[in-house]
Amino acid sequence: MKRYFILFTLSLVGALGYGIYLGFQSQDLTDIKGRLENDRTKDPISVPSLIEGAAKNRIESVTITERQLNSWLANKLKARQEGLLADHVKIKGVWVRFNEEEGGRAEIIIEREIKGHPQTVSKFIRIERKKKEDGSFTTYIYEDGGRIWNLLAAGGRFGPARIPQGFLFFTHDAFQSLRDLFSDELTAMEEEITKRGGGRIIFEEDQMRIDFPKN
Repeated sequence: MKRYFILFTLSLVGALGYGIYLGFQSQDLTDIKGRLENDRTKDPISVPSLIEGAAKNRIESVTITERQLNSWLANKLKARQEGLLADHVKIKGVWVRFNEEEGGRAEIIIEREIKGHPQTVSKFIRIERKKKEDGSFTTYIYEDGGRIWNLLAAGGRFGPARIPQGFLFFTHDAFQSLRDLFSDELTAMEEEITKRGGGRIIFEEDQMRIDFPKN
C-alpha cells in the first residue's frame, strides 16, 4: 500500500512539473489568420462600426472573419501587462481563434515574451442564447471550451496545454487589463448586438457570424 502511495505521489509531482513546464511554452499559432503582418487585411475595417451599421440597418447577417478581427486588433491594440513580471514581459500580440468545436467557440490568446522566451496564455469563450417564457432571449457567456478527460471544464491554455477553468484565476489580471483597454468598443458592441439589435453570435470555423432578426 505504501509503495502505491509513493508511486501515486511521484506521478502527481511529475504531472504537475510537466504542466508547469508546458505553461511556460508557446502554443502553435501558425493557423491563426491575420497574426502575421503579411497576412493581414490592408486598411483594416472597424469591427465596432461594421456591427453598428448592421444592427442599425437590420442587415440579416454579418460575418467577421478571423483575419479581419485580428488585423483590426493588431492595428488598435496598445497592450501592457502589470505585476511583478512587468519589467521582463513584452506583449507581442493578442489574437482570436474561431472554430466549430464544442458547438462553436472563440479562443482569446495573449502572445508574450518573458526574458526573451515566447509564451502564450489563452481563455475559451462560448456563447449561448436561450429563449425565455415571454418570448424574449437571454445571452449567456461561458468561459470554457469543452471538457478535460470528460471531467473538468477547460478554461483555456497555458502554452499548448489545456487547463481547468479554475486556473484562469492566475491570468485574470492580464485579461481584465485587455478588457479595460477595449471597454468602450466592447460596451458599444454589446449594446448594438444583444440589446439594440437582438442579434445572435455564432462562432464558426475561422469566422464569427452575427444574425439579426428581420424587421
